[in-house]
Amino acid sequence: MKKWLLLLASTLVLVGCGQTTQTEETASTPVESSEQAVLAEVTVSVTVDGEEIDEGEQVLEVEEGAILLDVMKEHYELEEADGFISAINGYEQDEEAGKYWLFDFNGEMAEVGAAELELSDGDLVEWKLEAFEG
Repeated sequence: MKKWLLLLASTLVLVGCGQTTQTEETASTPVESSEQAVLAEVTVSVTVDGEEIDEGEQVLEVEEGAILLDVMKEHYELEEADGFISAINGYEQDEEAGKYWLFDFNGEMAEVGAAELELSDGDLVEWKLEAFEG
């Protein structure tokens, strides 16, 4: 009986020590983040009838893959509904005059809306309040 108690006590001590050592090793190991934010520089300009407004062209540092609409909300005063921007920094579109906020992406008219467009390093976004000629 004494042998069984001694064996049981020894086993519990070893298991307890083993758990403590493992926890200490885990706690002392630095955690490596595989998802560190990759930054991208994006150039944004805003023009009304061909004239740059406010700060003019800006180079913004954003996370790679950031959504254009979210970036615009962070850096400009916007009015928008359902992903469509109706005003930037107080400059509102005028439906009666046929003037709307449109944007070019890397020199071409954007094929998707600002709520869907993912940004990458070196992208150029040109917002224009002008008459839409479809």
